[in-house]
This record gives sequence, C-alpha cells and structure tokens, in this order.
Amino acid sequence: MKICRYQDTPDGPVKIGVVRGDQVYDVSAVADMLPDVRWPYPEGDLFIANLERLRPVMEDLADKAAGVPVESVLLRKPVANPGKFLCGAGNHKIVLGMGGHPRRMGLLFKMTNAAAGPADGVTLRWPERTTFHEMEIAIVIGKQGTEIPASEAFDHIVGYCIGLDMTMQGSEFPSFGKSFDTYGVMGPWLTTRDEIADPDNLAYCLKVNGEDRQVDSTANLVLGIADLVEHAASVMTLHPGDVIFSGTPPRSTGPVVPGDVMHAAMEGLGEMTVKVSGGPGRKTSLEGMEPAEPAAG
Repeated sequence: MKICRYQDTPDGPVKIGVVRGDQVYDVSAVADMLPDVRWPYPEGDLFIANLERLRPVMEDLADKAAGVPVESVLLRKPVANPGKFLCGAGNHKIVLGMGGHPRRMGLLFKMTNAAAGPADGVTLRWPERTTFHEMEIAIVIGKQGTEIPASEAFDHIVGYCIGLDMTMQGSEFPSFGKSFDTYGVMGPWLTTRDEIADPDNLAYCLKVNGEDRQVDSTANLVLGIADLVEHAASVMTLHPGDVIFSGTPPRSTGPVVPGDVMHAAMEGLGEMTVKVSGGPGRKTSLEGMEPAEPAAG
C-alpha cells in the first residue's frame, strides 16, 4: 500500500490518501478509528502505530472513493508526527574504503521540526551559508522495540519513503546543520514494507535542475536496512513513526541554492520534485563569539 498525506489546496485540510497508479483516493474517514488518547500522550505516531489494523478499512474506503490525479494535489510529509530522526553516519562502501565504519561512527540526529513533504519545498533559512543535499532511503518504524536483532528488524518496519537529508555545512555540530525547518524531506508517500521485496537493492537518482547529482543504489550501504535498525535499537528504544535516514557518501552530496529544483526518484518508492527557496538570513549576531586569544606566556 502507498499512503500519503495531501491537500487539494494550500488552505484545505490535510487528508489521508491511498495512492493507486497515478490516482489518489481519500480515506481520511479512517482517522475516526484511531483510539482516543489523553495526556500524557503515548510515544510515537498514533496513525503509524495502528496502521496494520486500519489497512483493510483503508482499502475498502479507497475502493469506494473517486480518485484524483496525484499530480494535482499537494503532497505533505507522509509521517505526521515522527518521534525522532536518526541519520546513518558514514554508511556507504566508499566511506568504508576510506577506513570508516558506521558502527564506529555512531549516528547523527535531526530534530523533528525539520520534517517536510515534497510540496513544502526546502527553505534555506540562512541562504548566505552552504547547504548540501543528501538523498537516502528513509526507514519508518512501525512497532516499538529496543535491542532489536537484525533477524527481527523487518517486523519493526512499517515501510519506506525517499528521504532528503539536507545539511547546512559549517563548523557547528552536524545535528545543528541538519535541523533547520524543511531539512528532513520525506515523500512522495509511505510505501509499506510488503511492497518492497528487497530494500537493500534499490536504484535511485537525484537530479538538480535536470543534472544528475546522485546515481546510486541501496546495495552500496555498509549497514543494510535490518542492520541499521539493529544499530539504532542497540542504544535507544524505537517507536512507531521514528525515521532512520540511511546515509550517503560524501562525494554524492552537493550544494543547492534558492531557485534550484530537486527531483528524486527511487525504485519502488516513486519520485518527487522539491523546490528550493531562500529564507531571511541569519538574524542573531556572532559579535563577541570569537575564540578568546590565548593568554601570554
């Protein structure tokens, strides 16, 4: 099943859709089946946590709905409330060949305010700084767990989407540069696990203004999908709606500037177009932030 969140117009409600071919079918009524919750709210995304129970109803609603062309709607982030974004560090055979192993490098993190969908675009809030694109497969967790062995990892995955892990370059901690609003693009929709026979062998391509920037395959990851889940769950509890970005080699990253148009396509997961715009620039002063001069000996 391919599941999206979309709007017909910028001011309209965000709907839940099932994508079949080039049509999307409104199944928003399924949200009425979600359990009533009160504060303190449970960890994770409520819809993702209940998805397996909801799927038969969604199929029935889609059968009865009138489809509209996918190209006519605004696709928003397919996971409404991701609990955390985890990013694979150095997780590519190129990095391994240079002497780095992702298990030794740990993980990088992106704050969830960065979550965005294709129609949101990417806003370079500080356009005077350099931001790189990083196209990856995004793994969406469907069931809570910790200390998950690789042999059981797929039981905890609900599905996948294309991920654009945007990162501002600079001397700040990496998670700072990854956490600007819209720097975690997911889309075009969530493709459920059962639709992808081998997520460790998916070809993908990222174009910027029609020029190839990344042409690669998930087969070149050092830690594959199951190993990535095991790696993350070895240090933390994973909850429904958590997202793991797989990682990509440094040579495949590159800058984008306002006005650029990114087009990302991955085998089995679809394709999406994401526009880049400029923001207001940095407004907080760095005056007085220079390192102190060393004391005279």
